[in-house]
Amino acid sequence: MAEPEQSSVHLRFHDVPCDYCAAMETEPYLTGHDRLCGLEGEFHVVRCARCGLLRMNPQPVPADQPKTYSSSYELHTASVEVPAPPAGRLRWALVNYRNYPLGVPSSALVRALAWPFTGPRLRGRYGIPYLPYEGDGRLLDLGCGVGRYVAQMQAAGWNAEGMDLVPEAVRVGREAGLPMQVGTLPGADLPESHYDLVTLWHVLEHVPGPKATLEACRRVLKPGGRLAVVCPMSDSLAARWFGSAWYGLDVPRHLTHFTQATLARHLEAAGLRVENALPIRRPTFVRRSFGYLAEDTSRPLHRRLSRSRRLARLLSHWARWMGRTDEVLFVARRPRE
Repeated sequence: MAEPEQSSVHLRFHDVPCDYCAAMETEPYLTGHDRLCGLEGEFHVVRCARCGLLRMNPQPVPADQPKTYSSSYELHTASVEVPAPPAGRLRWALVNYRNYPLGVPSSALVRALAWPFTGPRLRGRYGIPYLPYEGDGRLLDLGCGVGRYVAQMQAAGWNAEGMDLVPEAVRVGREAGLPMQVGTLPGADLPESHYDLVTLWHVLEHVPGPKATLEACRRVLKPGGRLAVVCPMSDSLAARWFGSAWYGLDVPRHLTHFTQATLARHLEAAGLRVENALPIRRPTFVRRSFGYLAEDTSRPLHRRLSRSRRLARLLSHWARWMGRTDEVLFVARRPRE
């Protein structure tokens, strides 16, 4: 595991109320430090004494939040290439089971007979990003980084575009020919009731006002449009096992720490109807958490466990079986008025 950058960045902090119920009363939950970028100091995660939502408090003031990301932050500096359209069994499954405009669907009988052989291709990790195609296929990826997902969905037939707060990331995406703009929600001037799908891949935990972001996403969705959100789950088995060494904690960049219950509640409070919650196995979370634990304990056993892909797969399968994976994909829909 690469050593984090050392940083002497000065951050200003302020106390923030609970994003869900606005209460200020809190209970201590845990204290962590920045393992990814090496920012100095301790960062406190607290539990709202009224509704139970976990948040980092105090938080960096909004003007200083960009300073918590290093100049080499992966999602802002990666390269992007426009991929080829899906092919083979994946393409056939997308056309026949998820309505993608990549070919002519087969008969209902053929689709039924082929499902046991092609269905797993969609249920596996590589099928997760390919949400069902609906409407005109207008997709907005909010917090898109350099636009890899935008490129992937364009290749699959979506009319996809991206938005990110980091101008350098947007520049990289634009140079690859992707329709991207600088901005975020709320705040960006986007047409209401315009998109069939809005995606938030590891974004909601970074924003200072998740509820306001979800409400803004609802406004730009068409009636009946869907919102897809993936976040680390602080009620996962790995979060319980590793505590402040859990890879999904990522303070001070992660400001709100959702559980499955609190994320579903946030979505409903924003006027969205939760349709599905899909657990996602992430063996990498387990391995990197063991690596962080090794940094804390200096025990060779923890270092060896951080290199064990077999153990990470086994523990991630266990978490999947228990319904407590490190990540969960929530799909919610804007009701039709």
